[in-house]
Amino acid sequence: MRSLLTPDEPVEAALAAALGGELGHLLDVGTGTGRMVELFAPHAAHVTALDNSPEMLRIARSRLQDLSGGRVDLVQGDFGALPLADASVDTILFHQVLHYAQEPQAVLAEAARVARSGARLAIVDLAAHAHEDLRERHAHARLGFTDSQMAQFFTEAGFTPDPPLALAGGQLTVKIWTGRRSAAPATSKAVSR
Repeated sequence: MRSLLTPDEPVEAALAAALGGELGHLLDVGTGTGRMVELFAPHAAHVTALDNSPEMLRIARSRLQDLSGGRVDLVQGDFGALPLADASVDTILFHQVLHYAQEPQAVLAEAARVARSGARLAIVDLAAHAHEDLRERHAHARLGFTDSQMAQFFTEAGFTPDPPLALAGGQLTVKIWTGRRSAAPATSKAVSR
């Protein structure tokens, strides 16, 4: 799979530039080996590294053992039912994860639930492609995403999308889509007398 992609370094540099600054409470969805946590923990007040696989969490735990205590929580969980409180996260990262989702709209709606007003969302994934073999060989539910699909997903989840970034360099183009959580609409409750 890696041979089809842009090398990691330019993708990581572009993602760091897109996120920029302090990240507050960072949620790394599908943390895998913990590489994104390793890169971005110095810019976060707290990190929740979530993965559905106990094996991947063991690998991440080993990789992240030198990070200062108490700032990183490794949590087993599903991206469709995040084990976090409403409006508790400042930055949400999906790095090469969303293509595993059968229903990406539902996954992003769940991300929106845990996002504070003004929270940033970053999705690093594949541009739409025709490598059908990735479904069988790597269990991809989606063959990448178009910019218009992603803009619709962001908008429906309550995030204002930024212009996407494309990083060519392999047979598959890696894209970075970012956006910011809109302020939650004020609700008014009628008082009956």
